[in-house]
Amino acid sequence: MVKIAAPFLFCLFSVIVAVVDIKTGSIPRFAFLCAFALFFALKLFSEGRELLFLSLAGCGTGIGLFLLAFFVSGKKLGLADVWYSGLIGLVLGPLWWYPATFAACAAGLIWLLGAKRDSIPFIPCMAAGGVVALLVKDAWL
Repeated sequence: MVKIAAPFLFCLFSVIVAVVDIKTGSIPRFAFLCAFALFFALKLFSEGRELLFLSLAGCGTGIGLFLLAFFVSGKKLGLADVWYSGLIGLVLGPLWWYPATFAACAAGLIWLLGAKRDSIPFIPCMAAGGVVALLVKDAWL
């Protein structure tokens, strides 16, 4: 039951966060705190403590690399992008975080070419990349 709930809840959270980011341009940190707690608990109960380390490594990878990009870009990347990247790493693990980020960058490039603007809300692109990577991971495994 928990193995089915986690992907569904991640997809649902991703859609909600993407819509909120498009409409308002900001995501409350409380939403990410709740999501981290929920997905941490789901990982703990579904995979056990052995594989929880991989999820935490994915979370650290996502937060660390996007935090680095946040500072290198002169804070043009939002902090919500950093937190959502960590959430993708927590849900998918460190190995699947990379394809999710690649798909997010591809979606962002498509959005940028179609929108004809200088800036894009990147969380919807990250949500698309995370959901695609989750679906491919579940089909792959």
